[in-house]
Amino acid sequence: MNEKIVVNFEDGRKISVPHGTTAIEAVKMVEDDVSDILALTVNNEVKFQNYELVKDSDISFVKIDTEDGYRVYSKSLKMILYMAITKLFGNQKVDFQATINRNQYFIMPNFDLDADKIKQIKDKMQEIIDSNLPIEKKALSVDEATMYYEKSGDEDKIQNMANRLKAYTNIYFCDGLYNNFYGVLVPSTGYLKVFDLRPFRDGAILVSPGSDGKISPIRDSRLIDAVEEFYKFKKILGIPNIGALNEKILKNNMNDTIQVSEAIHQRKIVEIVQDIEKRREIKLILIAGPSSSGKTTFAQQLGVQLRLTGYNPITISMDNYFKERKDTPKGPDGKYDFERVDALDIELFNTHMEKLINGETVELPEFDFVVGTKRYNGKFLTLKPKDVLVVEGIHALNPILTEFTPSKNKYKIYIAPITTLNIDGYTKVSSSDTRFLRRMVRDFATRGHTIERTFELWGNVKKGEEKYIFPYIEDVDVIFNSSIIYEPAVMKTFAQPLLLQLDKSSKYYAEARRLYEYLNNFLPMETSNIPIDSLIREFIGNGCFNR
Repeated sequence: MNEKIVVNFEDGRKISVPHGTTAIEAVKMVEDDVSDILALTVNNEVKFQNYELVKDSDISFVKIDTEDGYRVYSKSLKMILYMAITKLFGNQKVDFQATINRNQYFIMPNFDLDADKIKQIKDKMQEIIDSNLPIEKKALSVDEATMYYEKSGDEDKIQNMANRLKAYTNIYFCDGLYNNFYGVLVPSTGYLKVFDLRPFRDGAILVSPGSDGKISPIRDSRLIDAVEEFYKFKKILGIPNIGALNEKILKNNMNDTIQVSEAIHQRKIVEIVQDIEKRREIKLILIAGPSSSGKTTFAQQLGVQLRLTGYNPITISMDNYFKERKDTPKGPDGKYDFERVDALDIELFNTHMEKLINGETVELPEFDFVVGTKRYNGKFLTLKPKDVLVVEGIHALNPILTEFTPSKNKYKIYIAPITTLNIDGYTKVSSSDTRFLRRMVRDFATRGHTIERTFELWGNVKKGEEKYIFPYIEDVDVIFNSSIIYEPAVMKTFAQPLLLQLDKSSKYYAEARRLYEYLNNFLPMETSNIPIDSLIREFIGNGCFNR
């Protein structure tokens, strides 16, 4: 076929190439150095460099300073880690448990992963990288792939493929070894010039470079404590990976899983209330967490348990303390930025909290979002002996909002879905993806947002979280893990039809396609047995709490 294909680059350059030219060959015609191009976006889909062009295409470069670039780099590093471990110690089980600031913590069950072995693995990884070995992607039939995984004893992947209606699967091969990392990898090991591997807790931490291409300092996090706590419950549930979850769904055996999952949340809430009871001077409960973590339902569930112990919880909405619209700060785009802490009337909020805790009476404002001003409608409040204020919001943990309230009067809670479910040992279900799908489903149903709009807002939401929530996690009294182990199977039914609303012309198509493919790992789950007070009802609807 002598047909010519037109290739457009994002900077406006345009070339013609023969039909079947690989994407990277086209790039090399206009770029002298491609060493920092990890993968390519072709017509809004992230593709392996050797993807063959068969029609006119728009191409952009995937580098480390993008979310797609981080995914490609981190998954490729895992391939190198897998190769190093296998070459040194044979087939060993690896269990990635948490991601903290792009760094991935893993353990090796039933293997003594001491500092010397970690150094051996790191040295072997460097050797593999220095060798610049080609990484090849192959599409194999499920039967062929199963044969490979049976040979290597990879039970997680065998169980996962058993319940999927796919005729084939993609596997990456390098230097005689093979694995599946559910996404695009770099074309050769030499691309991964920056990494680290360090001892960490009971395992090791695999360090990826930041968006600037450099290694950042490693720090411990209380989030890992929450993960390790939930791993104990995962064993009770008997669901080590999505293959086991799919098996339960297939056999219509989910009632016990639902009930135990709800009991896990309720048990933790009871423990929190018991801790509050011990500290009789608590007058202000502050609840913060990233978008779609389940703060609203959690606050109401906590209120129920507080009332059972004699407290009278009074909810204060931080939304009523926004500055007047004329005083609201704006972002670089000239639009109002409601994510910033200084979008709130900090002085007024501080004054009201201090007066209430000191036994004084205040008139609470109600913010009129239509005209952008606070109104006072005679809603006065004086705290009685058993009253406790419950404040939920993105900035609730920021000390600037309660700097005049003594620490002994405050109880700080961080809530987030810190997922513990694995696709296999090397691939954990993403907490960020979990939150995005929650938000997309909820906002489409209750706020009239298009899917495009949810994607459009998500980048700024995440930036706001990194600046205004995450820095205060280590100083909280408790972390509440709002993840639900069966949640992806529920979200599959609600989210996949919405993701299909984006066509290839959308700049978010690649991300929608990735999430759609991710949900294909799960069998759909029927939802009628999920209790009406479940946290997941905040997002899928038909719950008993206000959303």
